[in-house]
Amino acid sequence: MAQMLNLSAFAEQMLVHENACVAINPDMPLDRAAVIGCAVTTGAGTIFNACKVTPGETVAVIGCGGVGLATINAAKIAGAGRIIACDPLPEKRALAHKLGATDSIDALAEDSAAQIIEMTKGGVHHAIEAVGRPQAGELAVKILRRGGTATILGMMPLDHKVGLSAMDLLGSKKLQGAIMGGNHFPVDIPRLVDFYLRDMLDLDSIIAETIPLEQINNGFDKMRKGDAARSVIIFDQ
Repeated sequence: MAQMLNLSAFAEQMLVHENACVAINPDMPLDRAAVIGCAVTTGAGTIFNACKVTPGETVAVIGCGGVGLATINAAKIAGAGRIIACDPLPEKRALAHKLGATDSIDALAEDSAAQIIEMTKGGVHHAIEAVGRPQAGELAVKILRRGGTATILGMMPLDHKVGLSAMDLLGSKKLQGAIMGGNHFPVDIPRLVDFYLRDMLDLDSIIAETIPLEQINNGFDKMRKGDAARSVIIFDQ
């Protein structure tokens, strides 16, 4: 079975390099730990490592799936002053507020960029694209304040280009990618586990359900529908 980034698919066991393994606190529930290795590491790593968000900064997250919700939760932990959730689905926006968003907008609204610029009086310090759609990348660039940074997390079409205009560059705006949030696996995983055990990282809300392997196709259907967060497969359920 092929592996991407040393992650498994739906196997009960897999062979990985020792560098891809890290010990975690045995008090950590494994069905909660399961989502840390990808979605949560990517979202939280972006806040703590790639963006280095500092207290008081304004963060906008475009796309409130598993990665986006983890990004929002981490921004709250980091002390962001304002956290704006951008998603077309009301259910996702409501969940984002539960996880720490202070504001939310419909990402597909024609005036979505104008709304964010108005509410922040000039734009955000960090705009994080977490859904993998070209329009979301364009929105991230549009809502930056002077000196702000747009970070692309989502898996966009590989031939798509996201860029800054000459005026953006004159405004010291920046654009970056962050594969898996630029995480430092041996350090970040135990830290995220600790955040959960201290009731700071809300994995319970990110996980919509646990399902047996036999219901995996139902899980894929819900993922395509896009109105729920993460499903976790429990092999012995």
